[in-house]
Amino acid sequence: MLEGWAYDPAQPQRRWVVAIHGDGRLLALEQAERFHPEAPGDGQHGFQVMLSDAQLDATRNLKLTLANQDDVLASLALPAAAPARHTSATSRVVWQPGLVLRGWLVDPQAPHRQLQVEAREGDTLLASASPRTWITHTDETVEGGFRLRLPLSLADGKRHELIITDSDGRELAGSPLIVQEWPQGLRQWLAAEPEGRMEKGWDKSGQNQRGHTQKLIERQLARYEQLLPRGVDLAEYPHWARLFAFDAATGVDSRSKGAASSRHGTARSASAESAIGIIGLLQLGEGELALGQENRLQVRRWTLADPDDEAAYREALDAACHECDAVLQLEPGDRLPEGALALAWDELQRHDAAILYSDFDAPMAQDDPRRCGGFLPAWDPDRHWCQDYLAAGLCLVSSAVLRGHPHPPESPHEFSYAARERCNDSEIRHIPQVLRERARPWPESHGEEDSSQRGNAIAESTAQTRRLARLNGRLERHDPLARLEAHSRRPGLRRLVRTLEQWPSVTLIIPTRDALGLLHRCVDTLLAHTDYPGHVRLLIVDNQSQQAETHAWFDEQIALGTRPLGPPGERQGSATVEVLSYPHAFNYAAINNAAVAHLDERQRGEGGAKGDEVIGLINNDIEALHADWLQRMVALLLRPGTGAVGAKLQWPNAMVQHGGVIGGVHGLAAHVGNAWHIDDSGYLGMNHLTQRFSAVTAACLLMRRADYTAVGGLDARDFPVGFNDVDLCLKLRARGQAIVWTPEARLIHAESATRGKDESAEKAARAEREMANLRRRWGNALAADPAYNPNLSLDVASDPYTSLALPPRPRHSRANALPH
Repeated sequence: MLEGWAYDPAQPQRRWVVAIHGDGRLLALEQAERFHPEAPGDGQHGFQVMLSDAQLDATRNLKLTLANQDDVLASLALPAAAPARHTSATSRVVWQPGLVLRGWLVDPQAPHRQLQVEAREGDTLLASASPRTWITHTDETVEGGFRLRLPLSLADGKRHELIITDSDGRELAGSPLIVQEWPQGLRQWLAAEPEGRMEKGWDKSGQNQRGHTQKLIERQLARYEQLLPRGVDLAEYPHWARLFAFDAATGVDSRSKGAASSRHGTARSASAESAIGIIGLLQLGEGELALGQENRLQVRRWTLADPDDEAAYREALDAACHECDAVLQLEPGDRLPEGALALAWDELQRHDAAILYSDFDAPMAQDDPRRCGGFLPAWDPDRHWCQDYLAAGLCLVSSAVLRGHPHPPESPHEFSYAARERCNDSEIRHIPQVLRERARPWPESHGEEDSSQRGNAIAESTAQTRRLARLNGRLERHDPLARLEAHSRRPGLRRLVRTLEQWPSVTLIIPTRDALGLLHRCVDTLLAHTDYPGHVRLLIVDNQSQQAETHAWFDEQIALGTRPLGPPGERQGSATVEVLSYPHAFNYAAINNAAVAHLDERQRGEGGAKGDEVIGLINNDIEALHADWLQRMVALLLRPGTGAVGAKLQWPNAMVQHGGVIGGVHGLAAHVGNAWHIDDSGYLGMNHLTQRFSAVTAACLLMRRADYTAVGGLDARDFPVGFNDVDLCLKLRARGQAIVWTPEARLIHAESATRGKDESAEKAARAEREMANLRRRWGNALAADPAYNPNLSLDVASDPYTSLALPPRPRHSRANALPH
């Protein structure tokens, strides 16, 4: 690999073509238009040239000239000594606060060869990993990006010098690194100052000033940690849990105080004088339970020898609801930490809640006793239909909710579903603390069964079918057009699907500038793989395309007029392709706003006739993969209270590109799922669950046109290119509307294939401005995203759901409301 730069101060905008000569022979031509850190001007005058082994073996002297010129700009005698370390052209490792290193690594001689990355302290190997993330290297796409997860034992407050090498022993650019971490964060460092050091130089009269200085330092450290949070690998949970386990002495720092009237009973102050509560415990099977000391509670227990005995279950639950203030279910072998049940009771009372549930931990597998944490979102009704995640932790239900229920639960599997039928979303609260230590894994794994187990498997399948039918009965009362289906390959998970009696017309807005290959495939797959029983308009917004073949293709598509939509033999609807010109500078938000304004104008021109109710924002590098993707999204969208629906997007290599968006990473937002294959379970199965997030990507987003107009569309001033979809979704959330992501709609997305990444100085400045605007407008909402858990890290070096927060963020009980 040769790299360098070519720049003429008299012509600073010119990108020169350079020539590489070997012993008088022309070996390569390359335009100097890449960013190079040492290049003058805007830095976009660098070049990189990869020469083959054969070229290098036959050459002793390399010379650099401008193309078609003889003046030698630089020369190099070969053979050069093999480097003992990589250069910045083939590697980079970066440490930011936390115990996750990130970077990229490519073998300069064989870019597609997989190298191992290793971290050592002295002779001790601390961690190793293989690059798994796709990057672009010298115009090739290779698996070069890596994340290296360091052990939590390094967070001891000491300085650790780490050497990062590849599997051939060559150091990466950026190595060695100094890592120094404290598990409780930098405030722990401040508190660990040797006695007297902070007092040195302060006389008695200066103590007030010293206190003011320390408070100022603490505020600055808090801000620093908010913008650069730290994380540690999920596998470190046992060590992490010893540091951050639930402490009954501190509990949850709730902001609500005092008593309030309650439709579930009398809500009492959660102070030390909280009234005694009577808790009904349904033990689902015989065996020992470990309940912590609960001095302020009476616990009455009903043990069900056979939890599947429906008559016995109904009798026990009815008795518990009439004799007790609240009810919960546990399994033999479970353990509740001391004070956990009292905390749950206090929070139930304090917030006048109907249901309160917590996080949990459990064995990794039935035959693997290592424990892992289960950190849940705030209340998500869509996910709950697909997975009974409330039952995973401590789930305490007010007896008043179940007492006299017109459709009481027939089995333990219906407990939380019956309870949710009789309460509002705001009455379901989550405590992000591990208040239940499960004896069995969750979700339970289902491996291959031998012949001796088949009878039990058949019986279980029959029971699952009966449970599913009952859940569908409850869902039908809530939403007559929805149904649940068992997940074919994920036992215990369910698919949430809807249908409609009448399907609205849909307009899919597709901005483009040339890139005909991408656009052609996008449109072809949408037309061929979209089985939709209505009319679909593909509205292509042309942002100054220059190529004649692009305009010829536009004319061809318009001339075809209305055509059948979908696969042959399954066609139910129709489609048209239209082209709208947007002859202005690229501004993604403004382009889509212009398209919606065009639809509004057309409707007014037609005398106010009903136009397309649903619009879709679609990137031109999207490809449809299955016929019913649009039906799945539209049906979910047209529920009361739903603001937008996003799809499961994948890269061409079948890795998840978009599995939802969570807030808070670097004070901004990040995609979920980039570390998962499309068939992976994901964290707690979430890669296959319809669920709610605070945002989804506009690469494939559906919403009502009326809602788009009501919130002012995309913000073309503050977010012309980036984060406009996050801003749009948060505006919908602020109106009380849900943002839904569904894996039932799967498409390919080659992210930023048309406009590329923000690497130029101009683009980088614009991106920085957009990031600052997002933090200013939505910083608080993003930092406490209800869809994410404060025990999970917002470390920029980790993907969401892949690391634990170090330390956890505030763990107040919460409802699924957007923080202000």
